[in-house]
Amino acid sequence: MNMLTKTLQVELARFFKVLKGQSSEVRVSKQAFSQARQKLGEQTFILLDERLVDEFYTDNTYSTWNGYRLVGIDGSTAQLPDSEEIREEFGVVSNQYGAVMPMARISVAYDVENDLGIDAIMAPYRREERDLALQHLDAIEAFDQRTDGRRGHAGDLFLFDMGYPALYFIALFILAGKDVLIRTSEAFLKEVQEAIHSDLDDQIIRIPIQTPRRPLPPKLSARKPEIDPDWVISLRVLSIYLEDGTVEYLLTTLLDPEKFPYEVFQGLYAKRWGSETNYDVLKNILEIENFTGKSVLSVRQDFYATVLTNNIQGLIQWELQEEIEGDNRSKPRKYQYALNKNVSIGLLKDTLVTLLVEGGDLQSFYSSLKRQMKRSIVPIRPGRRFSRKRKNRQKYTMNTRRAL
Repeated sequence: MNMLTKTLQVELARFFKVLKGQSSEVRVSKQAFSQARQKLGEQTFILLDERLVDEFYTDNTYSTWNGYRLVGIDGSTAQLPDSEEIREEFGVVSNQYGAVMPMARISVAYDVENDLGIDAIMAPYRREERDLALQHLDAIEAFDQRTDGRRGHAGDLFLFDMGYPALYFIALFILAGKDVLIRTSEAFLKEVQEAIHSDLDDQIIRIPIQTPRRPLPPKLSARKPEIDPDWVISLRVLSIYLEDGTVEYLLTTLLDPEKFPYEVFQGLYAKRWGSETNYDVLKNILEIENFTGKSVLSVRQDFYATVLTNNIQGLIQWELQEEIEGDNRSKPRKYQYALNKNVSIGLLKDTLVTLLVEGGDLQSFYSSLKRQMKRSIVPIRPGRRFSRKRKNRQKYTMNTRRAL
């Protein structure tokens, strides 16, 4: 949780000086650290994060969209340190030159309005993104059961990009009582193609789950063997015209045109960009691929501990956001301002874990940390974008970790 991005021996020496004082002579070897961490499962961090998320949604008034929690689900990959154990667990990929490296598939269900990772998964590279999204759905259904009647949102609206449309996939979310908004291509299903090529920019279509030429999807019947083969799904097809002249085709289960007029969808899908910026933070600020060991356990520990740390920072930022927005309204500024995530996360280094270990004055710590974070605000410049680039080289190596 202390974001170990430098040489492990340097990180250990630094941590114990912070914990015991600069005069401390405590020395811990990398081998001792490695042996100790074998006693701690990654489930520790998963359960802590689950508790954190549950508390947030049951104890706070938070942002929603028309009563919906907006959940962006997106997948990515993570480069892993090279060991035989990790290769066997997660799999490998190769580039055009034949170089092979271990790789994991990762996925995050992310509340784009409140900057919170609801559920995160690290899985073997061969796992499909839709499969991981359905695992997120299972986790969120379990959350619904744990927090029945105490949530601050009426429902969930899931946002997906073009890699997710599939009839069985949409059907499973509908059966779970969840709404979706998915970007689609013109080639998805005959009924969708016909709607896109019609003169209407907003229409409701009906799609039989099974036809003489389209058998019942096996992945649907496998999860829902009791499914009615005569079921007909209703979907809304929208053509959204963007500022650059391109057209965005969206599918949604929000069918009521009075409650959800065409105009509200103009910027709704763009909110999914929060999932992209979350990966930016995880990969480029928290360096989630900068692992501290070559075992499967150490990789999973590092991943889920980083997700937890990111959520702790996100919740502190969420609490500060109202104050910053008040300043934005009351002060004459060219741009709106927000917290600098890089600095905010950096301020958690050492202080967070020290507080947890020593059990210090939480209120004083929290107030001081918020004051420091609030001093590090940056302007929000509209139109800026971050794109994730896949690189066929190991970004972080065990031998060249930073000493400073």
